[in-house]
Amino acid sequence: MKPELVLIRTGLNYNKKGVFGELYLNNHFVCWTLENRSKLIPAVGYCVKNSQSPKFKRELPLLYNRVIQASRGIRIHVGNDAVKDSNGCILVGMMRDENKLMESAPAETMVAMLCRNCDYLLIVEPYSLTN
Repeated sequence: MKPELVLIRTGLNYNKKGVFGELYLNNHFVCWTLENRSKLIPAVGYCVKNSQSPKFKRELPLLYNRVIQASRGIRIHVGNDAVKDSNGCILVGMMRDENKLMESAPAETMVAMLCRNCDYLLIVEPYSLTN
């Protein structure tokens, strides 16, 4: 069985500029996610592969599909604040409060390691972003 990554967008953060989510591997919780609400990528399936990020100068997961081209550079990476740290990318953290992520570096390392064996990420959005 191939590993399956699923990101479930769970709701808006307190200031409503970010969207929290939960990342799962084969139905097991991995870490929290946070995305910039104004720059969300569509909730669909994505190919995911690790590659060297020109911006961050390290190996990071890259998301792409027929709509979101790899050249757009949608990555999974460290960050705490949805607006300051994400320009459409997915931030990861081991902990969160009502506005931000914490312990982001270990989460990035873990997700990058997982993505060496995963080639697909499904993003689902079981609620409305109009809240």
